[in-house]
Amino acid sequence: MKDHQNYHFQVNLGGMLDILSNHLYKSPDVFVRELLQNGVDAVTMRTKRQPEWKEGEIHITVEPGERMVFYDNGAGLTEEEIHRFLAVIGQSSKTEMINGKIPEDFIGRFGIGLLSCFMVSDTIVVHTRSVDSNQAYTWEGRPDGTYSLTPAQHDCPVGTSIVLTAREGAEDYFEPERIQQLVCYYGLYLPVPIYLDDSEQRLNKIPENFTSLNRSTLLKFGRWLFNEEFIDAIPIHTSHLCGVAYILPFSTDQALKDGQRIYLKQMLLTERGDGLLPPWAFFLRCVLNTTSLRPTASREDFYEDDQLELAREEFAQAVRAYLKDLSVHSPQRMTQLIQIHLTAIKSMAVWDEQLFELFIDYLPFETSEGTLTGAGLKAAKNGFWVDSVPKFKELRPIFSAQGKLLICTGYTNDLELVQTLANKAQLDFKVLDEASMELVLEEVSATEKQAASLLLQTANEVLAKWDCQAALARFFPTDLTVLYTMGERAEFVRRVQTAQEMSSGAFSEALASFLDGLQERPMASVYFNANNPLVRRLCMIKQREMLKNTIEILYTQALLAGGHHLQGGELRTMNRAMLSLLDDLMDLSQQNKNE
Repeated sequence: MKDHQNYHFQVNLGGMLDILSNHLYKSPDVFVRELLQNGVDAVTMRTKRQPEWKEGEIHITVEPGERMVFYDNGAGLTEEEIHRFLAVIGQSSKTEMINGKIPEDFIGRFGIGLLSCFMVSDTIVVHTRSVDSNQAYTWEGRPDGTYSLTPAQHDCPVGTSIVLTAREGAEDYFEPERIQQLVCYYGLYLPVPIYLDDSEQRLNKIPENFTSLNRSTLLKFGRWLFNEEFIDAIPIHTSHLCGVAYILPFSTDQALKDGQRIYLKQMLLTERGDGLLPPWAFFLRCVLNTTSLRPTASREDFYEDDQLELAREEFAQAVRAYLKDLSVHSPQRMTQLIQIHLTAIKSMAVWDEQLFELFIDYLPFETSEGTLTGAGLKAAKNGFWVDSVPKFKELRPIFSAQGKLLICTGYTNDLELVQTLANKAQLDFKVLDEASMELVLEEVSATEKQAASLLLQTANEVLAKWDCQAALARFFPTDLTVLYTMGERAEFVRRVQTAQEMSSGAFSEALASFLDGLQERPMASVYFNANNPLVRRLCMIKQREMLKNTIEILYTQALLAGGHHLQGGELRTMNRAMLSLLDDLMDLSQQNKNE
C-alpha cells in the first residue's frame, strides 16, 4: 500500500449530509450518540474475539471550543475493514462479520453514524489499530466526498480514536460541560465505562437490575435522573423491557408525551413515550431499556410491529401487577395516587377491564349523598344517575332530602364507569328520566289543586312563551320553592335557542329556521312545591299582575338553581318583574301611610 492515497466515498456525500442535517437527525448533538454507539460496539466485538478481556473503556478529551477526541480500546479496524465500512455509507462491520445479521448486543451502523460528525466538524480523522494486527492506520474523511488512508508511522494502541475539529458555528459542542451533559443524556445506560478528560469518575453508572433494588434506592435514583420527588417507583422487568416507571407527584396533561428516557441496547433512543407506552401512561416517567425492538432509520423511535405491541402489553401488565399489590399492602398510597391522577386512572379503567377491577372500589363519584367511592356505590345497591351536571345540581337537594341516591355521571368517563359497575356488581342503577321523577314528586290532593288553580293558570300563561308548563307537587326539601325539569328533547331545543341567540349571520338564521320548523315544541316543567310556605301564600293571592311578576322571578330563579344559562328574554323578564314588584310594594307602602 502507498503511504498516502485519496479515495472517494461510494455515495453522494453532499446529498447524504443534507439528509443527515435536515431530515434524519433533529439536532447535531446526536453525533455524540453515534460515536458512543460505535465505541461500545467496538468493545463488544473485542470481547467476542477475546472472551477473557474485560477492560473495555471509552475516553473523551476536549480542547474547549476547538477539538475533541473519542477513544475506545475496542476491536479497531484493519485496512480492508476501513475501506469496506468507512467508504460504503450505511454498511455495518457487524452486519457481515456475524453471519450476515446484526446481533442484539450491537447498537449502530458505523459508516452512517460516523458521518454525523460532519455536522459539527469539517474533517473526521480516525486513528485505528485492529486487535488482529500490529499495523495502525490514519483515515481522514472530508465533506467533498474524498477520504485518505495512511499507515501510521508511530506506535498506536489497539482501538480507535476519532478526532474532530470544531467547524464554524459548532464551537458550543466542543465544551467539556456540554459533552458531559450529552454523554449522561445519551449514554447513561451504556455498559462500557465512559470518562471525560483526566477524571477518574465514570460518567455513566446505572443499576443493572432494578428489580433487586428497594423502593428508597429506586426513588433516590429517580430523583437524581429526573430531578423530581416521585410518589412511587415500579420496577419493570419483562422479556422486552427493563427499567423503572415512576409515578408523578402532580397531574399532567394527557397529551403530554415527552419526558421519558427510553433506550435501545443501552443507548438513548427517544424521550417520547407514545411509541412504546400505553395511552394512559402519561402519569408516569419511565427509564426503560430494550434490546429486541427495531429502531427507525433516524434511531429516534421504534418500528410499529408485533414485538412493539408485545412490549406495550408487558409494560401494562407490570403496572397492573404493581397497582394490585399496592391496593392490598399500601391502600393509603393507592388513595394518594388516585387523588392526584384521577382523570388518568378513570380514562384507563374505562377500556382496561383488569384496571377497572383494580381501581373501581377507590374511584370517587359525586352523588346526592356526597362523594362516594365505587365501594360505596356497591353498598348502596340502587339509585339513579343523571348525565348532566346542571341537572344533577338542581335535583341533588330533592334526592338528598328524601334519602334517595342520585349519581352525577356528567363528568368525563363517569357514565361508562357507573354503567360497567352496575352490570358487573348487578346493582339496580337506572338513568333518571321524566317518568322517574314520580319517585321524588308526590301528588297533591284535588282540594290543593283547586286552591292553586289561579296560580297554575297564570303560570301556564306566563311560561308558555318559554315552552314550559306548570304543575303543583309535593317534594322535599321544603325550602325549595320551584323545580325546573326538562326531557332530552326539550334540553336539546333550549341549547339550540341559546346558540341561536349567541350567534349571528347565516348560522343564526339557520338555527332560527330549524326552530321555526319544529312541528311540536317539547315542553319543560316547572313544579311548584306544595310544602313550601311561599307557594302556599301564592295560592291565596288573587292579584294576577302580582302573581305574574312573582312567577317570572321564580322561573328564572329555578333556571339559575339548575345551572341553566339565562337567555336574553328571560333575563329581561326577571329584571322587569322585579321592578314591577318593587313598584307594587312602594304603592302598598304609600297606601298604608295614607291610611
